[in-house]
Amino acid sequence: LLENLINPVVMSLPSWQGKRLMRGAIRNLVIGLGLMALVGTVRGEDDGLSWDARVLPVRFSTRYKEIESRLRQLDDEMRNLPMMADIDALGTHGFHSNFTPSNEDHWFEISWDEPQTIDGIGMIPTRLTTESGKRSNYGLPSRLRIEATRTGGSDRFVLTETADTRLDLRHGDPIFLDLMATGITSLRFIPLDLPTFPGKDVRFFSLAEVMVFRGQDNLARSGHLKANFSVDGELGWNINYLIDEQSPLGPPEVPPAGKSLGWHGDRQSTIGKSSWVVIDLGKLCDFDAIRLLAAQGDGPLKGPGFGFPMRFHFEVSSEEPDSEWRTIWSSGEEDVPNPGYNQATIHFPATRARYVKLVIDKIHVPDLFTTPRILLSEIEVLNGLQNLALRRPVLTPDERDVIPHDATRIWSSASLTDGYSSTGRLIAERDWMRGLSRRFDLHCEQTKLLAEQSALLVRWHQVFLAIIFALLALAVLGLLVWQVRLRQGNKRAVRALRLRISSDLHDEVGSNLATIALLSELSPSPGHLDDINRLSRETTQSLHEIVDITLAPKRARKPIADRLRDIASLMLREHHWTFDGHASPEIDLEQRRNLVFYFKESLHNIMRHAEARNVTITLEEADRKLRLTITDDGKGIRNPSTDVSGNLHTLRQRADSLHGELVVDSSPERGTRLTLSFPLRSQSRP
Repeated sequence: LLENLINPVVMSLPSWQGKRLMRGAIRNLVIGLGLMALVGTVRGEDDGLSWDARVLPVRFSTRYKEIESRLRQLDDEMRNLPMMADIDALGTHGFHSNFTPSNEDHWFEISWDEPQTIDGIGMIPTRLTTESGKRSNYGLPSRLRIEATRTGGSDRFVLTETADTRLDLRHGDPIFLDLMATGITSLRFIPLDLPTFPGKDVRFFSLAEVMVFRGQDNLARSGHLKANFSVDGELGWNINYLIDEQSPLGPPEVPPAGKSLGWHGDRQSTIGKSSWVVIDLGKLCDFDAIRLLAAQGDGPLKGPGFGFPMRFHFEVSSEEPDSEWRTIWSSGEEDVPNPGYNQATIHFPATRARYVKLVIDKIHVPDLFTTPRILLSEIEVLNGLQNLALRRPVLTPDERDVIPHDATRIWSSASLTDGYSSTGRLIAERDWMRGLSRRFDLHCEQTKLLAEQSALLVRWHQVFLAIIFALLALAVLGLLVWQVRLRQGNKRAVRALRLRISSDLHDEVGSNLATIALLSELSPSPGHLDDINRLSRETTQSLHEIVDITLAPKRARKPIADRLRDIASLMLREHHWTFDGHASPEIDLEQRRNLVFYFKESLHNIMRHAEARNVTITLEEADRKLRLTITDDGKGIRNPSTDVSGNLHTLRQRADSLHGELVVDSSPERGTRLTLSFPLRSQSRP
């Protein structure tokens, strides 16, 4: 198709250089536009976007720029927020209701003996692996209503309602609700739109952890739980697990992690003896809880909570560490449930001491092929919400205080009180829950913006393709229109050629043939025969000129100097003539025709009127101008500037058609000199 469009256009051009350039230009235009359209459909390997989809919206779409700016703001804000754990922290599952077809029968309730003022509620969905696969939002409703009762009243009122928990984007992300400070005595959590169990027309409600805040204080741990029905007999399921600090998310922390992973107990230095850790609080302090947190050293290989002691007890002392110790809490003969990567908080009656000792009575042994280890990342001594052990000195029986873990991180006993877990800096639970919930909200906004951005990219890609195909269509249409106009121009040129040929035949051949016919009807005489002979040669010459100038291809035409010399040899047979001219410039077809007819007309005048014996002809080229000089020694012209005879008039017309200048130098009995000069033009089409 491309060649069929190009060839008629190119072949109509005058020169082979023009044909080559035009062919290349048209082909490059069409192929270039086609390649742009093709490249516009090619997707990048990194982000699936074509080059036009990246460039055009950035330059021309205001909305795209707004989305880009907002996405950068979201990235900046999310960089400082807590992150979801990349592995499950283990711990208990939490609350699980019965399987029923309805929704609101699956409620659970938390109440307090005394009125409480609350200003925030947090919920962590259940994440577990079942026979049907891994489920991040197990039993989480898409809508949830929370009702409350006030002090001294039994009527419940709607405290808050979550209209959409975004189950399509949530992967175990917690839900946090900021509330106006409200005095209540109980909260009831009622699911409104529960998912059905896979393959069955039944519903259930499940949560891993519930937190009810007053400031940074989690009041839920002092509340009483009840439910319409709770699966409490299955391993890992119990309504009381809603407030046991254990969830799939692990400890409350924000990145980045510290240099140390925690404490790696040196078993070689404690063979046959108990391992222990002593924390110096610096002064006598009151406290009522101690919180332990497992380390994540070899955990990915051995499972969450590897290295957490199975049995242990706490001792305190008010004097130096080598003085008398008294036990304030002990796990006894029962193994402590492994909390995984969750916090394990031990509560006891308030006590007062300066030194706190953790004594390991039984070490975790996951299997027969694993060396027993003690791995802890943090120990907190709590007085309410205050961590008295933060950055306090630590004493252990280990021979080495620092043990390298890899090229960048270490184990150190001093890191037990540095405020860091193995994976981040520990923060308050409320800030952690709010931060994770905020990250999820930002993620939802980010997902929406990315979808809108993707739609914009698709639309701009379609616009780009539409522009390219429109340009292709215009290019093809332009070629077609050009081809039609060239054909029409060729038709006009053919008609003009026919008119020119008919005019030349009439002027050059017709008049001669009419004269020959007239002479042939007269009585024969030698003079008549000579005229008929002369007219016949002139007619033949005229036909040769018409064919040579008009119809012969360029390669078949003689150089202009040779052609003029041939004409002179034919027309000046009765004269002594010389032709001096070696210039053979490329001359335009129309100029060639007018020059030849000018030359013949000049020689014809010499033959008929000049009565000359000698004729001199010179042809010269200089600065893209051609000069033809014809000189004879005839009788001359009395006043050439005012001569209005047909002879000079015809020559001046030919000179004007050449856009040249004709100079006539003549006087009676001194001959005539005709000097024609005209500029050369580039060649037109044949």
